[in-house]
Amino acid sequence: MGVSRKRFFKFPMCIIILLITLSVEGFSQTSMSTLKKRKEQNEKDIAYTNTLIKSTVKNKKVSLGRLNLLNQRIRSRQSLISSIENEISYIGKQILQKNREISKLEDELEKLKKQYAKVIVYAHKQKNSYEKLMFLLSSKDFNQAYKRYKYLQQFSEYSRKQGKTIGVKKDSLSAKIVELNKVKAEKVSLLAQKTEENNKLSAEKSQQSALVQKLKKREKQLRDDLRKQKRYAQKLQKEIQRIIERQARLAKKSSKSSGKYAITPEDKTLSISFDKNKGKLPWPTKTGFISEKFGEHPHPVLKHVTVRNDGVNITTDAKSDCRSVFKGEVTHILSMPGLNNVVIIRHGEFFSVYSNLASVNVKKGDVVQSKEKIGVVYTDNTQDQTVLKFQLWKGSSKLNPAQWLYRN
Repeated sequence: MGVSRKRFFKFPMCIIILLITLSVEGFSQTSMSTLKKRKEQNEKDIAYTNTLIKSTVKNKKVSLGRLNLLNQRIRSRQSLISSIENEISYIGKQILQKNREISKLEDELEKLKKQYAKVIVYAHKQKNSYEKLMFLLSSKDFNQAYKRYKYLQQFSEYSRKQGKTIGVKKDSLSAKIVELNKVKAEKVSLLAQKTEENNKLSAEKSQQSALVQKLKKREKQLRDDLRKQKRYAQKLQKEIQRIIERQARLAKKSSKSSGKYAITPEDKTLSISFDKNKGKLPWPTKTGFISEKFGEHPHPVLKHVTVRNDGVNITTDAKSDCRSVFKGEVTHILSMPGLNNVVIIRHGEFFSVYSNLASVNVKKGDVVQSKEKIGVVYTDNTQDQTVLKFQLWKGSSKLNPAQWLYRN
């Protein structure tokens, strides 16, 4: 019973070890692939920001727009360096693992060689056909002679297999050494890239510091601009809340239901669909990055000054199209000082708000689809920036758009 139990558990344990090994290898490949994709995305982000910066080179004015672009490039560069460091760390672990594998193979090969040497010595002693014949004839009976004959056969086969096994081990060892050298070369390349990116980052931070110092000399103008933006934002917020309250009253009246925000069954279905797409909504511009976050955060230049944003600011290319993030109905088109044109789209109990449009391609009552063009983003040449101000609301509650838009 003891022997049978050992045999019973031996096979499944081998399978478990094999599965664990395959899982680890699969995980390693996936991890490396993820790290490389992340690094590639960082490099694309830097390239895109460089394109935006180059488009403002002719304009020598000192502006917050240019500072935003430089800040974004620095963030992307820092993220790239972090990705490179993660790759270096990962490759370092690979090198340790491959060194262990090579050491194990070398030990196994050495043992095989010693065993094979003994076999060769014995085989040399038995190579004389006369000695083999005498070994068989000296048997006590036929059964012993047969066993000795089979032994000689098995010994010959064993010698052949041992030689073949040594050859396979040598090939495996050579392949591992080639892999190790390849990985080491990759690490050297990444270390050089990290040094280069750190040098670029240092230069960019110097540019950033110089630009901030120049902007600080215009503190009065910056504070005046900030007060104006705050008034525009407050006016828009009141208008949005008024519109949402009115929509709620109309919905309640038409559905004849109780509750503050009564909606039709169709609106409810649309709301559920919108809610399920959290983190998957397409960006309202084809290209761009979030240059100002949702909520409260420090002013990029003015000390001890807090800026509040009811949505996010997306910096994009000049003449960029603005697109609806989801199917819905255009409920209002506004024209407001400091925000140019504003389009509000209702998606059931959700509302998306697109501000700072130079022109509008839709009209009130239009039903738009996801990614459908609704206007063109305004370019402020004095600030060297093309910025879409984008908000999301659910009823009278403001949402953080960054949590709803698709993340690369």
